Amino acid sequence: MQKIFKNFTALIIVGALIFVFREELQNIFFQLRDRFLPCGSPISYSIGIFDERFGISRKNFLADTKQAEEIWEKPIEKDLFMEKANGSLKINLIYDYRQDVTEKLKILGISADDSRASYELVKARYVVLSEQYLKDRNIFESKVAAMESHQDAYNKKVAYWNARRGAPKVEYNALQLERESIQAEIASINQLQKDLSAEVENINALVSTLNRLAEELNIDVARFNEVGASRGEEFEEGLYKSGPKGRSIDIYQYDSKNKLIRVLAHEFGHALELEHISNPKAIMYKLNEGTNEKLTADDLSALKIRCGIK
Repeated sequence: MQKIFKNFTALIIVGALIFVFREELQNIFFQLRDRFLPCGSPISYSIGIFDERFGISRKNFLADTKQAEEIWEKPIEKDLFMEKANGSLKINLIYDYRQDVTEKLKILGISADDSRASYELVKARYVVLSEQYLKDRNIFESKVAAMESHQDAYNKKVAYWNARRGAPKVEYNALQLERESIQAEIASINQLQKDLSAEVENINALVSTLNRLAEELNIDVARFNEVGASRGEEFEEGLYKSGPKGRSIDIYQYDSKNKLIRVLAHEFGHALELEHISNPKAIMYKLNEGTNEKLTADDLSALKIRCGIK
């Protein structure tokens, strides 16, 4: 009887553990299934985080995701992915400094693809904006110094007449006009400060792009420094993650519909356990610099090997 009780207690404990960790166990099961039985069952996906600051509707984002999915499916006529409520693969659209950089480049009229020519174009614009920023900052600093000198002189006059229990009407009116003049100077300086902040943001967007391009293109140059605080973060358009907590594709940045579809297709490739390919035109090339929305022969070969298709 005691043995039966112990076995029953053990079953309860095991059942409780399975209930508590059911989501993690389910995630591990799906990941092991897709790793050791690749392409056997479609990987289900669903939209997770969806930041509307990208300016794309959920409907259009899903349509682009479907196009990215079909890039892998059509060549082998097989369902590899499927959109499903609460799908195990979460696709997140996350707005952070990376997309903010892209938006600022658009305002500056720059579309930075992953090429040396693009690097040189961004660098030239960086030089122009940096020189203008230094000039504007010098003007700002001289105006601040002039305003502080003006304000100091005004305060001394006010203190002088206060010590004499008030100024004559003519002097009082003159002080009022001087006070209004100082307030106008302060308002002008505040606007200049806002303009300088906008210039700094634009320059830092260029710096972030230059450093990313230099790294990705293996250009042997010193890193450009940001104006003000530095983030010290790597620049990635998308990232596939897999672990006990589940699988996800995080999209951080894109500047066109074509680029979005390609980065989604690239991360779908990683979800299929595909590695990077050395062909610059391939979907699975390490950089999103191609324009084609179909698999190259190298992509297709890697997919067939992964799926066991001869």
